[in-house]
Amino acid sequence: MEQEAKLKQRRIKHTERGYTALQLIVVIAITLIVTSFAFMGLQNAKANMRLQNSIRQLSDYMEKARLNAIKRHSTSTITFTSTTSYNITTDFDGSGTATTRSFNFDDGIVLISTPLPTITFDWRGRTQTCTITFAVQNTQGDQSWIDVSGSGDVTINSDVDVLPPVSYSTVSSSTDIASGTTVTGTGVHNNSLTCSDPTAGTGGAPPPPITGTGTSSCGNITAGVSGLSIKKNGGTTGTVQITVTSAGKITTTGPSNLSISPSTKTMSAAGNTSFNITSLNSTRSTFPVTFTLACTSGSASATISVKVTN
Repeated sequence: MEQEAKLKQRRIKHTERGYTALQLIVVIAITLIVTSFAFMGLQNAKANMRLQNSIRQLSDYMEKARLNAIKRHSTSTITFTSTTSYNITTDFDGSGTATTRSFNFDDGIVLISTPLPTITFDWRGRTQTCTITFAVQNTQGDQSWIDVSGSGDVTINSDVDVLPPVSYSTVSSSTDIASGTTVTGTGVHNNSLTCSDPTAGTGGAPPPPITGTGTSSCGNITAGVSGLSIKKNGGTTGTVQITVTSAGKITTTGPSNLSISPSTKTMSAAGNTSFNITSLNSTRSTFPVTFTLACTSGSASATISVKVTN
């Protein structure tokens, strides 16, 4: 009986020991890890929600502005004033008079396309340029884009291929038109010009190219082209040659949807090198890529525009 009592007492003491410090540390560590992943997932979800909310709000306002332009038999305009805000000029209250209101993206959402776009819908609901594509990005690097076609259609994250312009031979009003047809305007219209050419009859001039040279106490840094075009998802690779007059190190900067190789390059005086640029996803628009030369006496930079297409 006495031995049984001692054994019972030992069992009671053993069960009252609880958890060791090591066990508590392991449990706390696992809890912190799980909590961290949950917090990161929540942050990503919130950032993506802000992105989708901003892009859909802009798309909705553009659709309303287009319909209002048709209704008023006039124009409606969307103008980006910065990478985070835009103005819309249209009839908001149904009075028949267009007014301008300002809108902002949600926190952390920025426009990453250049130059800042302006879209004008005419009385037919059409734009004065070819398809306009611009992209926005959140703090996590996720991107969405809007396409506005020449006919005024507004689409979000469209993967539909844009057909290339069809080239026609020059049409002469004196030799290529039937004698009973009346041709107004100039005698010759060149149909081989693209719709973005201001002389093609659409009234929409292409945006000015971003400068490809820079000058400072470092000397000159020059890009071989002011802009280039590549296909989305790595379809094609663009190459730009950079020339410098002074020795130094070139560092490249661009949006997260573009791969620039090499990212840095040490240059000798009067040297030149080539950089390859590739699209990493489906985001289509025009983006700036900057090459900055750092030397002992300062820095110089050259920026080109990279257009990502289908």
